[in-house]
Amino acid sequence: MPPRRPARAVALNLLAAGLVAAVPAAAEVPVLSPLARSCQGCHQPTVNAATMPALGRYPATEIAAKLRAARDQPEPGSIMARFAQQLGDAEIEALAAELGRPASPGSAP
Repeated sequence: MPPRRPARAVALNLLAAGLVAAVPAAAEVPVLSPLARSCQGCHQPTVNAATMPALGRYPATEIAAKLRAARDQPEPGSIMARFAQQLGDAEIEALAAELGRPASPGSAP
């Protein structure tokens, strides 16, 4: 017969097991590339959404189009233009895919 545990130890073990089971799994937090983190510095929900919207609500295709427009037809004094002019097409596609949401099935590319 195994040694008997004191009731308090059993109760503490059960309590600990219950607390661990009650804690929801931590939401996956995406690890962003350094380039994407620089975008998130301005484009996050806590920043003024009217002038710098959070990017996660936009499709990746729209983000890529906006970056190309900022690069190819820059507005004078635009911070986005200075940023986008440093990016090639492959970098724009990768960045948009990382920050935006995937296109909905059946949506136009």
